[in-house]
Amino acid sequence: MVAVASLAVLALLALTMIEATRGSTRSARAELDRARLTAAADAGVALAVQGLAQPSAARRWRPGGPPRTVTFGEATLEIRIEEELAKVPLNSLNDRQVEALLAEFGLKGAELEEARDAFLDWRDGDDEARLRGAEEADYAALGIRPRNGALRTNQELAAIPAIGPELALRMDPYVSVFTPVGGRFAQGNATPLARRVMADRVSEDGFAGVAVAEGGLGVAELGRVDDGVSGRPLRVIVTARGSDGSAARRNVVIELTGNPQRPYVVRARE
Repeated sequence: MVAVASLAVLALLALTMIEATRGSTRSARAELDRARLTAAADAGVALAVQGLAQPSAARRWRPGGPPRTVTFGEATLEIRIEEELAKVPLNSLNDRQVEALLAEFGLKGAELEEARDAFLDWRDGDDEARLRGAEEADYAALGIRPRNGALRTNQELAAIPAIGPELALRMDPYVSVFTPVGGRFAQGNATPLARRVMADRVSEDGFAGVAVAEGGLGVAELGRVDDGVSGRPLRVIVTARGSDGSAARRNVVIELTGNPQRPYVVRARE
């Protein structure tokens, strides 16, 4: 009986070791699959850069439009390129444009006024709160320090209580912090929402605080060797999917340099 019991214990230990080994193998395989998908997503960014920098206009990739689907090894890549200059420039909006942007997402009345003033207070450099706004003292209890300057990421909107994470997430595809103050708004490539927001004119010469590129690219830019894409912030979003449904994602803002030695720089990774 003792011998039989000993054998049973040894068998149970052996079975436990086998299962543990199988679990480790599965875990290692999953890690390897994730690493492969991540590498494939990185390759998708490189493919987008290569496509954008094509010397042939017929073969050159353009920002906007539907995503491109590419097979890379065993992964399927979905590559989308967005022009940041075609989005609503958060750091260049005047008061009325901020109102127009928030109204596009359903805010109205006192709720809209509170979000507008809080956003403008977050962005300005003083400590004087607007009528329905908030400054550093109002955020202290929340452990938040307002920017008091130009926003650096879209995600900062979520830290403003009057806007919050849910609204910030809905706004994210339509807004950008990568448009320089006084920079060019690419109207030709913009979404209808962005055009409506930016249609608040203060003069007949252009949009408030932002110059206008009717065709998406200025005349001077069209005359360059490239098509005006170099030096413009572009968002490249790559989703790499495996055959088992697993996925990896890359979301980067790049600028092409026109320099073969360093063809692009990464301005942000999200």
